[in-house]
Amino acid sequence: MAIKKSVFILIINFFCFSIQAQEMIFATQLNKVLVSCDHFLGFDNQNKLYTLKNNILTKNSDSTIYQYNNLSLGKITNVDFQNPLQIVVFYKNFNTVILLDNQLNEIKKIDFNLHTTPLTIEAVALSSQNQIWLYDSISSKIGLYNVNTNTTKWISTMLDNPILHYESDYTHLYWMDTNLDLFRISIFGAIEKIANHPKFDSVQLTKNGHSIYVVENQLFSYNLKTKKSSKIAIEEKIISKFFFKDGILSIFTQNEITNYKIILP
Repeated sequence: MAIKKSVFILIINFFCFSIQAQEMIFATQLNKVLVSCDHFLGFDNQNKLYTLKNNILTKNSDSTIYQYNNLSLGKITNVDFQNPLQIVVFYKNFNTVILLDNQLNEIKKIDFNLHTTPLTIEAVALSSQNQIWLYDSISSKIGLYNVNTNTTKWISTMLDNPILHYESDYTHLYWMDTNLDLFRISIFGAIEKIANHPKFDSVQLTKNGHSIYVVENQLFSYNLKTKKSSKIAIEEKIISKFFFKDGILSIFTQNEITNYKIILP
């Protein structure tokens, strides 16, 4: 009798686990767009497309195409286009940041090799009030650089671990360290630990307390509060890059962008 009871419990547990494992977010395909590029970056708040090809930054704006290229600075490491009027282009190998306007004209060049105190910049993102976020790997500190006064204000103590991934929303910088711990810091220097994140190959935070991440070509949504992951069901088997904005999930594979509508739980 005890053996039958144990088997029954195992069956129930297996059934419950199967139900949980099958929890999914279903995506509705909207359209497909052909694009010739090496790297798909995403869309700004005016729905303009940003890509990289042969290390040239391209912005597709309706029928107009804008481009920016600076061969002297090597490979582009990161592009922050959340404000189309002040685009931040980071060249890590040359320790340099370029600010561009909405037509990709150069506004300002910031060479941190010329800083009064030696800096090795590992992370750059746009902040508020004519400032940009900085993470310096020499001091392991986060700071704010004022583009008008060319001065840096360090607002954090030394971080325990290097930054693995980062994003900003002007007033906060979010980062995951090498332990996959997610933090955020305000422009006033207040640091908050948000969650520990599952391992990922690529990741993007959303505005509603979730992240979307890829691991081994599988796409998931992670709820930062409940600490639960849900698989996102899409057709693509290989994901070169993805981008999420305003409920639209864009998947880039083989010179094609497929746009899906998804609703996060």
